[in-house]
Amino acid sequence: MSEPETTTVGSRRSRDFRSLWFGESVSLLGDQVATLALPTAAVISLGASATEVGGLNAVGTVAYPVLGLFAGALMDRVRRRPVMIAANAVRMTCFVVLVVCAAAGWVSLPLLYVVAGVVGTATIFFDIAYQTYLPSLLVGDDLARGNVRLELSNSVSRLAGPSVGGPLLQFGGLAAAFGANAASFAASMIGIASIRTPEHQPERPDRRTHLLADIVAGIRVVWRNPILRSLTTSAALRNLGINANRTVLIVFMYRTLDLSAGAVGVVFTVGAVGAITGAATTTWLLRRIGVGRTLLLTGLEGMIWLLAPLSLLGGAPLWLMGLMFVSSMWLPVWNATVITLRQRITPAAFLGRVQATARTINLSTIPVGALIGGISVDALAPLGERRGPIVALTLCSAVAMLSLSQLCRRRIRTIRDLPDGSLAAP
Repeated sequence: MSEPETTTVGSRRSRDFRSLWFGESVSLLGDQVATLALPTAAVISLGASATEVGGLNAVGTVAYPVLGLFAGALMDRVRRRPVMIAANAVRMTCFVVLVVCAAAGWVSLPLLYVVAGVVGTATIFFDIAYQTYLPSLLVGDDLARGNVRLELSNSVSRLAGPSVGGPLLQFGGLAAAFGANAASFAASMIGIASIRTPEHQPERPDRRTHLLADIVAGIRVVWRNPILRSLTTSAALRNLGINANRTVLIVFMYRTLDLSAGAVGVVFTVGAVGAITGAATTTWLLRRIGVGRTLLLTGLEGMIWLLAPLSLLGGAPLWLMGLMFVSSMWLPVWNATVITLRQRITPAAFLGRVQATARTINLSTIPVGALIGGISVDALAPLGERRGPIVALTLCSAVAMLSLSQLCRRRIRTIRDLPDGSLAAP
């Protein structure tokens, strides 16, 4: 009698995940449209300066270092599905307001700043909630496959987003682009609301326990668990080096190689195709060579750019497309593998805080890396427009490769299969 019941529960969970996956995939596509539409509105419609556009981009990301730990502690106290629905409702409302304002000619730079800040804050709560919620919806190998599918959707959206957003902006204007994003959040809300698998209420903490104490406890779990600590340190170093690398790479392609904007766009488009390829092969890699060796392979993301100087010998666009393809393959592999590993080894009561702690540390090094990349180019300018960027690119790639110092540790490289139970202790 138990087998049919188990089968029914499994089928329901699979159906519910498909609803979540569909909604999130549409939402991710809308995010990429918004990534193009917001700065376009600032530059084309409002004549914003480069500094103002940079500030607009920063407003959307600065909320994570500020609120990430708080959001993680909160997610360990409440049910996550209502939070995801509420976060999508907030994001949808913001873009509906932009649609109305765009149609009426009321769009202003302060309005864009407010929307970017509110949407960025809501996204924090949504991201931590869904990463914390997924293990209650999928179990066993299905959890790994679910993370791979979500990462695949993320990679596809990065390729398709500009392709959809460009024509929308050109032929439909800002109102059409903002409307598409509002509709994407509505689709995500519908998908999440249709989930029928019950979510258990997390155990309520002692009323005397403050959120600050919960945050400290979550940081302690990450620090004391050698696997979580190594993965977080590795990701922080990787983000630092890769984002410094990408800043230098732009300068290298335009100034040193004198490539056109179209050629640079093709290079990054090939990178998006590489990301899709990486996401699609993640499950095969985990089965074929194991978790530890797969994580070691992700070091190619930074290592491959040590070959960039060879582009000076000729055929630069083709050479860079090949490097970008290989480099871009490994971020989705890393994300899907590490998120699943973190979900598997973290006690359920600490999952929100551990996810938030890791992401706060990892994402905080991204703007630092971008700044370091720009400074390195300027500092090495006396070497010339050819040697300076090449040396900077090499140094930034070396920083990204420091992530391997953590992945080469025995406790990481010897992991064959994703663990079934919790290895972390409070």
